[in-house]
Amino acid sequence: MTFLQRYLTAQWGRVRAARADLRAARARAEQVLGLSIQLADQVQACREELTALTRRVDELAQQRSAEHHRGLEALRVVRDDDARSWERLWELRCSEEYALAFDEAEPLVTIIVTTFNRPELLSRRALPSVLGQTYEHLDCIVVGDGAPDEIAHVVESFGDERLRFVNLPYRGPYPARSDDAWLVGGTTPHNTGLALARGRWIGVVHDDDAMRSTCVESLLRLARAERAEVSYGRFERHEPGGGSETLGRFPPAWGEWGLQCSLLHSGLRFMPLQVSDWLFSIPNDAGLLERMLRLGVRFAMRDEIVFDYYPSLSWHDRPPIR
Repeated sequence: MTFLQRYLTAQWGRVRAARADLRAARARAEQVLGLSIQLADQVQACREELTALTRRVDELAQQRSAEHHRGLEALRVVRDDDARSWERLWELRCSEEYALAFDEAEPLVTIIVTTFNRPELLSRRALPSVLGQTYEHLDCIVVGDGAPDEIAHVVESFGDERLRFVNLPYRGPYPARSDDAWLVGGTTPHNTGLALARGRWIGVVHDDDAMRSTCVESLLRLARAERAEVSYGRFERHEPGGGSETLGRFPPAWGEWGLQCSLLHSGLRFMPLQVSDWLFSIPNDAGLLERMLRLGVRFAMRDEIVFDYYPSLSWHDRPPIR
């Protein structure tokens, strides 16, 4: 065999070996491709299963949340004793005292002012707005939440016999967390004012807010005309920097209603604010509103601004609740 033949034979052997390697590589590639397709299918199946599981977890979480909410609502109904409260409401409506609030020529109105340690605002804003009402047959009970002596001096400085001051021996007690405490701040002084109120109608003012001058006259006229047990109007919410917003709607809803813009029939005092509302993560006046709506208390609204509201969470002069 010549040199050329030997060379060509060797090269041909290499070509055949390369072809064999190429066929083997192609086979391996096809095998890997098949495995990749299978893996992609499995990954897609896992994704679909994960999506379905996530959806089911969300559904179970929503179901759990709804059950938890229903449980809390049931606890509130039990705590508030709605059945007995409904009976008391109808007993009230059948009483002579109930009718006098609507039929007396000039019924007494009691304004409850709750306060702690803001003598300047109490002196400059809250009390002047109460004493400056166009409806004059009213009295005002200022209830201190364990307030310092300076609050008593402010009340005395007005020299008005319509003013009374009662100071609780200590503040609260309120929950340890400030967010929880805010929900029920002022509950005890408010309820003390309810117990001591002499009027046939009751209004509420916090020491940093103010009634418009015709608030009592306007709401009393509305309540008597509509035979409403709670009459209320719009209120103007003031923010630091000068911004304001007018709020109020019918039927009443939290955020669009407040005790401060309302006049309540004094017979409703059997429904005090609840100091345990923080356990349900609701403000005490929102809890009272929901309770009154559940029982069918009669509301009426006047399309008129009757109150100036300075929210404590926006203004930084409010001392922390402890």
